[in-house]
Amino acid sequence: MCKQTVVITGASSGIGRATALHLDQLGFTVFAGVRKEADGISLKSEASSNLEYLLLDVTDGDAVQIAVDTVVRHTDGRLHGLVNNAGISLNAPLELMPNTKIQQIIDVNVVGLLSVTKAFIPLLRRTKGRIINISSGHGVLAVPDKSVYAASKFAVQAITDSLRLELHPFDIQVSSVVVGKVDTAVLGKILSDREQIIETSPSEVVKLYQPLFDFFDGEVKELSGIPPSEVASLISEALTTGKPKSQYLIGPGASKMRNLARLPVGLRDWLMVKALYK
Repeated sequence: MCKQTVVITGASSGIGRATALHLDQLGFTVFAGVRKEADGISLKSEASSNLEYLLLDVTDGDAVQIAVDTVVRHTDGRLHGLVNNAGISLNAPLELMPNTKIQQIIDVNVVGLLSVTKAFIPLLRRTKGRIINISSGHGVLAVPDKSVYAASKFAVQAITDSLRLELHPFDIQVSSVVVGKVDTAVLGKILSDREQIIETSPSEVVKLYQPLFDFFDGEVKELSGIPPSEVASLISEALTTGKPKSQYLIGPGASKMRNLARLPVGLRDWLMVKALYK
């Protein structure tokens, strides 16, 4: 049984929740970050006494510091793993994306991840711990209709690569998990949020981007996903293996997007234009 301690952000549902429960079953002491107390109570009801929840909004500096203080108080400041899972996704062409949504995506997916990681580095240094950043296929290949989200996930990849070397002298290992389609409630929310954007945008502008909507909606609906438990299992491997990889890929679409990203830019753009604008 593992007796190490791990912090997971965004553990209310989906990948984060599955990972918190999986690591709890493996014997980790788990601190699961949630934004609502009801989500924390629900999570604890399915876990052992080794799991505690943290009320953690990654964009709230005070909440981040309270989370650090709580972990220090319960573990004597010894943290073995940080899983940066908290994130939001919203798909829409940039012209239709409200500025408030642009700010929110960057605040959560990039600034929040940086803030949480910075706060926990001193604890991870004491244990020569590990950082796992949850990324996306859109962090290795930027496609139209996802410019803002892709920007945030490319940033996650850049942060991972930079920190892997920056923290190397302290033996802190840093990896990213590039996730393809996973069957969670997030997918439904992505579609409903974009419908709201479409409804509140000028119809003549919406029509200009209709080919993008049609193509990507079809891609999402037709592509089979994997359960979040499979991602949770991979994350546990990245936390426990002797030599973690710098990058893991899992789920439909992840490897395909990486392979497309390796093509010459002109060829890649030509292929995407032919697929999008038939």
